[in-house]
Order: sequence, then C-alpha cells, then structure tokens
Amino acid sequence: MPPLTETPPPRTDAAGGPGSRRRVRRLSLARWSTLHRWLGIGLGLWFALVGLTGTLLVWRDEVDGLLNPAWFQAPASSGPTLPVDDLIERVRAAQPSLGRIERLRFPDTPGQALRLQVRGALARVEAARLELFVDPATGTVLGQRGLDRLSLTRADAMRTLYEFHRNVLLGEPGSNIVGVAGCLLLTSAVSGLVLAWPRSRERWKGLLRIAWRSNATRVAFDVHRSSGALLAVLVLLATITGTTLVWPNYVRDAVASLSRVEPIPVLPFSVAQGDEEPLPLQALLERVLAAFPGHRVAELRLSERGLTGVLFQLRDDGLDVHRLGDTIVWLHPLTGAPLAERSTRTRSAGEQFMHWLLPLHVGSAFGGPGRVAMAVVGIAPFVLVGTGLWVWWKKRPGERVARERQAIRRRGSASAGRPPGP
Repeated sequence: MPPLTETPPPRTDAAGGPGSRRRVRRLSLARWSTLHRWLGIGLGLWFALVGLTGTLLVWRDEVDGLLNPAWFQAPASSGPTLPVDDLIERVRAAQPSLGRIERLRFPDTPGQALRLQVRGALARVEAARLELFVDPATGTVLGQRGLDRLSLTRADAMRTLYEFHRNVLLGEPGSNIVGVAGCLLLTSAVSGLVLAWPRSRERWKGLLRIAWRSNATRVAFDVHRSSGALLAVLVLLATITGTTLVWPNYVRDAVASLSRVEPIPVLPFSVAQGDEEPLPLQALLERVLAAFPGHRVAELRLSERGLTGVLFQLRDDGLDVHRLGDTIVWLHPLTGAPLAERSTRTRSAGEQFMHWLLPLHVGSAFGGPGRVAMAVVGIAPFVLVGTGLWVWWKKRPGERVARERQAIRRRGSASAGRPPGP
C-alpha cells in the first residue's frame, strides 16, 4: 500500500459542514432548474397564449369598441339621455320580437352607446341571449350580436378570447383545466424566482443588467432573467388571483373560515296586489342616486319576472376599484324600498378580500397605471417562454458534451477502484 503522504484520502465534509451545504444547495437548484425548464417546454405555448389574451382582456371594452365602432359610439348629435322606460319602449317598438330584458349597461362617458342584454323570443320559447347597442338619446338600435356565439369575427372576437382565457372554450371542465394550468404557471414563476435569486451582493447588482454586446444566447438569458425578476411580484399577483377566480366557491369557503362572507342575497318574490304595478325603472334609478350622491349607475339588472328586486351597480369614478363600481343595491320593485346592499360600509373583511380579487387580477384596483402594468405582465410569459426556449435550445449541445464527459469520468473512477480500507 503506498504511503498516505503520497495518496491523500478523498476529501470528506462533516455532516452539516460548508461543503455539504453547498452540495445540497447545488442539488436543490438543479431540481428547481429541471422543474422550471420542463414546465416551460411542456406548457410554454399555453403560458404565452393565456398571457396575451389576458393583455387584450385588460382593455376588453376598448378593443371591442375599436373592432365595432359603429355599435359602441352613439351619433355625435346625441342629446340628453332618455328616461330608461321610454328608451326600452322605443327599442321594443322597433323590435317587437324581443323577449325578457335582463340588464342595461349605461355609457361610461357621453357619446357612447347604451348596452341592453335581452332574450330573443319566438312565441313561448326563449332563444339565445342578445346584446343590443342603443343610442341613449333616441332609442335607436345601432347594432346587435348574439352572446352565445363564439367566433373570431369582429363582433364575437373579444367574447371568444374571454371564454378561451376563462375555460379554453370547454365550459366547466375547461375551467378546471385552466385552474390546474394556473397552478403550474404559479409553480413555474416561483421556480424561476428561486433560480434568479442572487446569493451575493455582486449578483444583486447585476440582476437587471443585460449584456447587449454579447452573443444572442447571452442576451436572451439576461432578458429572461431580468424581465422575470423585474415583473416577479406582478406575475405572482396575476397568477394567484387568476387561479382563485377559477374556483371562487372553494376560496370563499376558505375565507369564510376566518371572516364572514355572505352569499348573494336571495330576495323574496313580491306579489302585486290588485292593480298594483312595479314602479317605473326611472323612478327607482332616481331613488338610488339620491341615496348615493356622487355615484352614477353603471348597470341595472332585472330579475326573471321583475318582482324579486331590481339590482343597481353604482360607481364612484374617483374611488371605486371595480370596473362597474363597488356598490350594489337591490330595491323593491313595487315600493322602491332598499332590500339589500353590498358596499364598503357593509362588507366584512372576508367580503372585501373576495371583492378585490378581480380588480387586482385585471389591474383596475390601481386605475389606469394598474391596467397598464397588468397588460405588460400579460406580455411577459410570451417573452419569458421565447427567451427561455432559445437559451435551452442553444445550450443543448454543451449540456450533451458535459453529460458525456461526466459519464467518462465515472467509468474511469469505477475502473481505477477505491483504495482498500484499513
């Protein structure tokens, strides 16, 4: 046996020593890297598509208006808005085949069309839902489209994108698929954050640095790392809120275990006595505006037979985070008395949490800048997937050579054998 001074024993580290911790950290990072890589390869196309559709949906009404300007814009000569009841009467006179009216979406600004959601009707059979665009000053129908039709035509494109983003055009089963994919996207975002997290002060300084003069692969890697780090918080926010919105009932139950969360109220059916009739919608609208000064009615919804409460969604343009407003009020259709209210003054902490999920997801919680930020986040998966796949493809030959060299070293070590023990 050769002297020990000539052949020193292999280096060993005490349990928990620095060398051992470094090996564990390298092994852990290698596993995170493998997970991150294969999620990107396997689901990268989906991540990119869901992000890009989300970007368009942040500006859903604006893009829809650009695609269908003749519907969304009322004539420039429009005068004062007609009372709601007169407007509905004119629409019915022009299209007597219309069925039950479900909701009215009021214009956000002057010059925009009022949107009326109705049921088309043939005799006693209700047909598909229709959306009518109406000049609020004259009651003229500017256009209409079916709400149950999916296509990539101008009229249906934004609704089709919304359904794809929400359930991959597969209904309820598709929602579950989207939820699982959202969890995997969240895992990809977390694994990328773990890999990009700097382990020294010098690496913190270079976290957002891009070597533009280097080769394309290096630039792609820097863009991938820097954009992911820069948008990490917003990507996590969009992914977490999007996943919770897929399964709102489960989230509501979980939140209710910590704070009260009331369901949408079930209002009693009102029976008209004798010749009693529901109040005009305009009278109800004026009552609710008088009760909530500084607000405007963004949407009005009617019950199936119009006798279980009229819903008003009100918006304070300076404060509210929801696109249609943060205040919901139900009025008695016969007396105009308030039946229920959901607003900042009535919601519990748990209800406020549930209320904020959608505004956080689409960015409206922070106004225009928030929507811009979430639109940029929607583009991020496309950039991250593209740069990540480029780097992976270009590094494949080098990784194959490294694996071959490692295999050769292992065979060499096995053939040389180990020094005999004492």
